[in-house]
Amino acid sequence: MEKLKHLFTQKARLQAPMEMMDTNTHFDSEEGRRYAQVLVRLVLINMQIEEIEKEAAHK
Repeated sequence: MEKLKHLFTQKARLQAPMEMMDTNTHFDSEEGRRYAQVLVRLVLINMQIEEIEKEAAHK
């Protein structure tokens, strides 16, 4: 459960700046690269959360 709390904390920490970033920016700009990196991290965190929740449901 501690890992799940940590993942939710990371997710919340990444979502705040994500909302302030320009979603229409080009990926060849610095802001576009940062947006893509944050988006990838959020997707990976969501995947880890889902995996932990599935494992907990099977137990």
